[in-house]
Amino acid sequence: MPSTEKKTVHFVRHCQSTWNEAMHVRKMSREDEEMQSEAYSDAPLSPLGEEQAASIQHKIQALNAEVAITSPFRRAIETCLRSYGSENIVVSHWCGERGESICDIGSTRDNLQKHYPMLDFSDVPPNVWWYVEEDLKDQLTDQRKCYERLLSNGTFLMGETDGHFQPRLDRFYEFLQSRRESNIVVFSHTKSGF
Repeated sequence: MPSTEKKTVHFVRHCQSTWNEAMHVRKMSREDEEMQSEAYSDAPLSPLGEEQAASIQHKIQALNAEVAITSPFRRAIETCLRSYGSENIVVSHWCGERGESICDIGSTRDNLQKHYPMLDFSDVPPNVWWYVEEDLKDQLTDQRKCYERLLSNGTFLMGETDGHFQPRLDRFYEFLQSRRESNIVVFSHTKSGF
């Protein structure tokens, strides 16, 4: 049952990832061969991103949020853990990125649980929870298949359409409304519509 209580929701974009570093600092393009490396799928924070997350810790803590909600992408999780802490965190695929690049190929739930055992991933679908075009869902059932599709085709997705994105955004809004907490911080992405 949705809460009718007024809520304050703070949105935090993840700090610099290794993919962001390559694209914006080293001035690479999506077409560069290095940018096709599997190392950039579900890109973690870069060293600068780790510093950025640590540097905002006092600001995040000052929000006095009762719960943190994070996207399952590693860059968002790592920003959350370094700036918010590791308690009272909910992982929600509803606030994930609008897939467009290799860094938007996520990690499976099992893989995430191995790397972040302190977090609860029970609400994250087990295999492909990130955006994949509807007509490819039966073929692209895990991270490896998405990556292989990218290498063979040059692309595996065209970016999440508004028709797919808006219902996901609505679902996330309902999820926020259903929470008992009134002060929430969300760790997400630039193109998540928030």
